[in-house]
Amino acid sequence: MHVTMEELLYRIQFHDDQLAFKALYQQQVFRLYQFAFAFLKQRQQAEEIVNDVFVKLWEKRRQLDKISEIKVYLYVAVKNAALNHLRKATIFTETDLDALHVQHFRLEADTAQLLLTHEVQQAIAAAIQQLPPKCKLIFKLVKQDELSYKEVAGILGISPKTVDAQLTIAMKKLAMQLQAFAPVPGNSTQHC
Repeated sequence: MHVTMEELLYRIQFHDDQLAFKALYQQQVFRLYQFAFAFLKQRQQAEEIVNDVFVKLWEKRRQLDKISEIKVYLYVAVKNAALNHLRKATIFTETDLDALHVQHFRLEADTAQLLLTHEVQQAIAAAIQQLPPKCKLIFKLVKQDELSYKEVAGILGISPKTVDAQLTIAMKKLAMQLQAFAPVPGNSTQHC
């Protein structure tokens, strides 16, 4: 049985439901960890940042109904905590999204993806890794984390048009790099 985000938040806020909190954590932790890692480039610090955000969320659980978009709230909290950590660690200047190193991109298997050959999956992963950092981050947030353009814009502090433009660039680059796997129109024979 799938429990919605709204149900989990209700149970956390009004019933102090630790199992609901654990379920929320498990739904969001990997994506938030990847996001923190893009800023910090250190596994332990990224994990600590994400865990601290969840601890603060639990402490403020009575006000959860005041948060309109919990996913955006969590991403922004992780981004702010990561940037604060970087400020404390070094003399820090504004983080350039083009300098972020996005790792741990994974393709989630669904029925359509299970039909892809191993070779095609490797080509897709390689093509994603070759994207410019900002494109890669936006592609990950929209396509893997399933955030809307507006949510991504709010998280990264950019306009939805910039998100759209970067995603368009990413999709064009991926399409160009994956042309070898596309069937040739009018050609009835397929290559194995």
